[in-house]
Amino acid sequence: MKLSTTIVSVTLTTTAAISLAGMPNAHTWPMEHIMVSMDNNQLHAHVNTNAANPIEMLRFAGETYDGNASALDDQYYSDQYGWVLDGIVDPGFGNSIWIETTSQSTGLSTYEGGRRMMIPMQTFDPIFATAGSDMNWQWNGMMTHNWYAAADLGDFEATYRIYIGDSNGDAITSFGEATVTLNFRSVPSPSGLALLSMGTFIATRRKRA
Repeated sequence: MKLSTTIVSVTLTTTAAISLAGMPNAHTWPMEHIMVSMDNNQLHAHVNTNAANPIEMLRFAGETYDGNASALDDQYYSDQYGWVLDGIVDPGFGNSIWIETTSQSTGLSTYEGGRRMMIPMQTFDPIFATAGSDMNWQWNGMMTHNWYAAADLGDFEATYRIYIGDSNGDAITSFGEATVTLNFRSVPSPSGLALLSMGTFIATRRKRA
């Protein structure tokens, strides 16, 4: 009796992104945080990515989303960037942290997000001058992953001013401001399924007379 081994290639499919029913794809990207801190009333902000390593925005063809999340239908998008406090930031009684877009590439849109695990509770309201919204946005200091989107392929950039302001968004001059620039690139995305290949060994026995 002789034992012969044949290698057979088996193809499996698995979803490329995890999403809630009717909600945009999240957890597709590792989180990238915009860290905001304060030292002696001076704000600071930094992010690890740069123009040479932009955040990728993907489009998931054929998907549509429920409610206000439909703003992302047929768009390249990402919620990878998240605003996060790095230490204690005390804006003073009655004041808030405000973020204002000072320059932005044509075609880049932004929608209000929140915690990644609470997507159905997010407003998806247009912010940062998207759809005629205000250029500044009042941040509550909680981790917030907004949605950045574009209809076309290409590179995009947005620069923000982070400052302490009153309830109307007017800056409090006794606090120093910070700036940060975010970089994006919309890229062709998978159809929603990724192919994984694995080799399976099948042993077959063949008898000899």
